[in-house]
Amino acid sequence: MIAIIGASGNIGSKTTEALLAAGQQIRAIARHADKLQPLVEKGAEAWIGDAADSEFLTRAFEGAEAVFLIISAQMDSSDIAAYQDVIGTSQVAAIKAAGVKNVLFISSQGGHTEEKTGIVAGVARQEKRLNALEGVNVLTLRPTYFMENTFNSIGLIKNAGINGSAIKPDVSMPMIATQDIAKVAAEKLLQLPFTGKSHLDLLGDRNYTQVEVTQIIGAAIGKPELPYVEFSYADQKAGLMQYGISESVADAYVGLYEGINIGQLSHGVRNAETTTPTSFEWFVENVFKHAYAANA
Repeated sequence: MIAIIGASGNIGSKTTEALLAAGQQIRAIARHADKLQPLVEKGAEAWIGDAADSEFLTRAFEGAEAVFLIISAQMDSSDIAAYQDVIGTSQVAAIKAAGVKNVLFISSQGGHTEEKTGIVAGVARQEKRLNALEGVNVLTLRPTYFMENTFNSIGLIKNAGINGSAIKPDVSMPMIATQDIAKVAAEKLLQLPFTGKSHLDLLGDRNYTQVEVTQIIGAAIGKPELPYVEFSYADQKAGLMQYGISESVADAYVGLYEGINIGQLSHGVRNAETTTPTSFEWFVENVFKHAYAANA
């Protein structure tokens, strides 16, 4: 049996579906029962509770051969770093209390440091906690920037006729589809090929600049002249807060963009194992376009 924290999330749900399809028994852990219902219908066991409650997590982890961990952002948190630490320490306490021996943690590029990585600093601290556990095998996946993050530009493209962010237009950076992260996670959880403490970078199919990203989107949606506009960090923060994101979380994401611009989230080495198959062209044609069309 494998316990999945964040089973209703973007990566967690895809990982859970892949494991269920392989015949694996799953405890799907999330805060809301309705979001787990599709997975329950496919055979998952639903565990509804708060990841900050280590006693609840301990019960959910008991008897698990492996545990999948993720720390999701709480977009309205008044102190996102403190929130991340509460969730992280709760997870570690439950691992110890339940006697878990195998852990797969979804971290991020930049997870090697707390310096100049914005919101990623919280998962870097969790990496340290997990790597300090005795007698527990820990594999940390460090995926790069999600292709799904481009969904945040849909309103801007439709309403202002531009794509833009605080990422510099000429920064070459890897991008990855969450389906590729989930595929690797499911394979590792099924096989448990890891011992000790290790990490695996996941870097997508290749690097892209934001100008290239915008050109690919524009060509797919019938806007071949769609421009990319670099925002100031202040404007990026203000834009995030307009969507109801707290100031603390907005600052953390601006810090992430700063880290991307200086290369702090591009330390992974590309090779056959760290390169994943989905191209951004495929993603836009098969995923982004549907989300774009559905957005009124």
